[in-house]
Amino acid sequence: MTKYRIIAFLTACSMAVPFCSCSLSKMDSSDTSSSSESSEENETADTTEEDEEEETTEEPETTTSSADDEVKEEDENSGERPDFVIEKDSADLEQVREHARQLMDDLKVSENEENIQKDIDLLLDDMDIVYETSSKLMIPYYLDWNNEKLEAEYDDSFENVYITNSLITYAFIKGKQSEEYSYMFDDLILDNVDVEAFDDPSLTLKKLEGYTRVEYTLMDEQLDEYHDIAYDEDMDEDEKAERCAEIYLDLLSQYDAETFYDEYFRDYTGDEILELSKTVREEILPVSDDLLNAFFKCDGATDVIYKPKEFDDPFEVIKEYAPKLSKEIGDAADVLVKNKLYTIASGDDCYDGSFTDNLPVSDSAHIYIYDDEDYNALLTPVHEFGHYYATFYDDIPTYLSTSNLDIAETQSQGFEFLFMQFYDDIYGDQAEAMRVVKTYDMLYAVITGFFVGEFEYKVLKNKDTYTPEDVINCWDEIMGDYLPGVGFYEINHIFETPGYYISYGVSALAAFDIWEDCLYDPDAALEKYERVVRISCNDSDYKFRSAMKKAGFSEVLNKKYIKTLADELSDYASEIGE
Repeated sequence: MTKYRIIAFLTACSMAVPFCSCSLSKMDSSDTSSSSESSEENETADTTEEDEEEETTEEPETTTSSADDEVKEEDENSGERPDFVIEKDSADLEQVREHARQLMDDLKVSENEENIQKDIDLLLDDMDIVYETSSKLMIPYYLDWNNEKLEAEYDDSFENVYITNSLITYAFIKGKQSEEYSYMFDDLILDNVDVEAFDDPSLTLKKLEGYTRVEYTLMDEQLDEYHDIAYDEDMDEDEKAERCAEIYLDLLSQYDAETFYDEYFRDYTGDEILELSKTVREEILPVSDDLLNAFFKCDGATDVIYKPKEFDDPFEVIKEYAPKLSKEIGDAADVLVKNKLYTIASGDDCYDGSFTDNLPVSDSAHIYIYDDEDYNALLTPVHEFGHYYATFYDDIPTYLSTSNLDIAETQSQGFEFLFMQFYDDIYGDQAEAMRVVKTYDMLYAVITGFFVGEFEYKVLKNKDTYTPEDVINCWDEIMGDYLPGVGFYEINHIFETPGYYISYGVSALAAFDIWEDCLYDPDAALEKYERVVRISCNDSDYKFRSAMKKAGFSEVLNKKYIKTLADELSDYASEIGE
């Protein structure tokens, strides 16, 4: 077995993506980009636009309940997503428009704070409802991946999410611009909002919805074209690379290097990543060979590859061991399993990734797992449970969610390390090999995260001069020796969520800060983990470095930390099999 084939096997195949920022999501809920093309219509911002319906500020009837209430019975073999406890009427776009108009009308009335706050709350609820409606359509589609009807339904629902976000942003900016009530919107306009895109005095809700719908359609068509090419089994690989490079350069025309990371609320720069990627290559990359060699010294290595341990329901296993970590983690696992808030998919007809998605109206979350029937059978559910557990401490409305992926992935990757203490019980003779595999997987996340991040940022900085061939050459220069034969177009995150992938590497560095404690001092590791999991990855008050500092983690984005980690991992590898 050649080295790169071993690497291809021993990879974090199911790198989980939090909240519906998964590799297939069209946007993050905090994405507030907006087109500003001209229109033949000439309405003003204060116009009530196309309709004369009676406006209302009456809040729609809702039903709420906790995630651990009794759920409806389901056919366990149906393959469909279970019914959720909460059922709330979907907020259609007309309702969102009505609430936005009502807010703008109430802004014209003096001493009207109570009604304005009610309008704000209604719009925040609208976003939660529209998002959850879309989420509930996503699982049936992912279970029947080639079903065009389900795909169309899901695409339509997510288009509503995209449009709702723009309409709410428009209304909130109008509030921020009002003299009397501006202070009420201080915390509602996030840093990544392009306020200037909404400044055109002729822009109205109707025009904005039209622009956003066109923008979404173009984006969706562009991504569909990418998928059609990347997964065309009959197309020559060189042609795939060239055509995907053309699409990629076109996608990057919408970005610039200075604001590339703003969407993800990061407190580090692309230039820092370029420098640290060099250190990862020099210090971390050689250790991956050490870990591979150590893996094959383990007694259970062959079985991990050819006879991986199987689990009827991996979440039942998590439920069994979770209380041994803490009562809170145990309670979370109990709620998850009791209410069957997860879907385990397998087979060629399903989406083959894994993720955790918030259900903001239900005050819950749902996990989707694809079972590769390999050594990840438990590792991926454990990773996703880390995301799920974090939602217990997160009550940020969907519209205000910042989706700091670096924090989110630290929470899930950290839980993976915590769970290693139960490997002897769970895996028996394969336990030592599985601990090495888990450590290697996380090291792989560091390496590929930084290398892909380096590629993305380099191409972005040169997007005005790069040709498609330059894009391909850039990828080969960075990744060629490490992952020969893997094309950049096989990393769908690069196209679907540009700038996203570096989070895997950054968060894995942070997760390694509790790695040794997980092996030798689990109580200390648990204490640090519980601190970081209680910091919301959706709270605009926190970015990666500030969150890690608050949780008591080391400053991981520096060369000294990376070099020290490499030394510790090398020592660990040398001890295996002695």
